[in-house]
Amino acid sequence: MGEVGIDDYHTSFGMRKSMQEIRAFIPDVIRTITMGTERLIQHGAKTLVVPGMIPSGCLPSILVASAADADTSSEYDATTGCLKEPNEIVALHNSLLQDTVEKLQEKHPDLTIMYTDMFNNVMEMVRFPEKFGFKSDVHTVCCGGRGRYHYNMSVICGDEAATTCKDPSTRLFWDGVHLTEAAYYYIAKDWLNTIVSGLAARATS
Repeated sequence: MGEVGIDDYHTSFGMRKSMQEIRAFIPDVIRTITMGTERLIQHGAKTLVVPGMIPSGCLPSILVASAADADTSSEYDATTGCLKEPNEIVALHNSLLQDTVEKLQEKHPDLTIMYTDMFNNVMEMVRFPEKFGFKSDVHTVCCGGRGRYHYNMSVICGDEAATTCKDPSTRLFWDGVHLTEAAYYYIAKDWLNTIVSGLAARATS
């Protein structure tokens, strides 16, 4: 499964919808993911991996878009510099999704359905960037335009005015929304360990 719902959340954050409004449609997103998973099962899928979402409150695009509204330091995590409320929304989404995956596994005991984490993987990279070879100004993007975090909503990566960093492997974020290949390498490595462990546990149960 892909990251279903991520654009719904990010668009809502960017449009400055209230957290109450966004929280209200989380169950709808979870239902959509459930329906998609069930459809894959109907088509014969035997092993499914359902990913959680990354911490949206750490994304440069969300940080820049919300800067005008987040006037007090209390809205930011003092350790990571990420916005608290968007991350709380994502954490709730991920928690409900994990519960859903467990129920799907119980419903389909002959299949293997696993939840894989992205939130904590990215949070660890934000907290300890040097551990992964990233620069300490971790929110700064590799590809972007003039502005805070080298991110400019008017300059999309690929535009003539956009510039890229010399070494993308030293950055967590490729642009304001997407991670770099280096970041996905560490996530994929952790996922593979999770998947292999899950398959091994199923084989011996």
